[in-house]
Amino acid sequence: MPTVPQSVWRAVESVRVMKQRPDIHYCEIPVPSTLADYGIGVQLELDTESAVFSRGWIMILYSERRRIEWESQWRCVAYASMRMAGSDHNSLTPSLMWDWLERIVTEAREETLGGTVSLNRNTSFGILSGSAEEPPRSDCEIRVSWTPIEEEGGWLDAGNQVDIWARFLKSMTTNDELEEPISDRE
Repeated sequence: MPTVPQSVWRAVESVRVMKQRPDIHYCEIPVPSTLADYGIGVQLELDTESAVFSRGWIMILYSERRRIEWESQWRCVAYASMRMAGSDHNSLTPSLMWDWLERIVTEAREETLGGTVSLNRNTSFGILSGSAEEPPRSDCEIRVSWTPIEEEGGWLDAGNQVDIWARFLKSMTTNDELEEPISDRE
């Protein structure tokens, strides 16, 4: 059985001891072994009573050998989904969401950040429609990956990466600017 690298153990520990936000539910999820040698996966769901909600997950991946396409041994892969008001669904939404994401994911090597923003508009019919007055539902999905900035010695504060994604999910739902800078650690 191979020995787990010390930097992976430190990353796992940073997630275990991170301060969790009270309005977000956290749940460990498996990381497919085809993605990397080791990984940490966390599913997040915002606890809200409003009709607007966001949820998603983040996987922090580690490869025993430096990957050229990552420019590192570490890589973050994340997904977010948000229900939107129909009026928010327009041609500017993807660009605005991406700009918002770039402001929040600050602990990444800028040249390695990439992803997609997809808008879906769903109209229900028949017994699924609920009422004749129910407007079409719009959803926004974001898929993104980045190479995180490592600490000295090559280790990663994976808990901070999870918190960055939790803040992004919350900001998607509240549509508020963040109260504190992302790079400040609590």
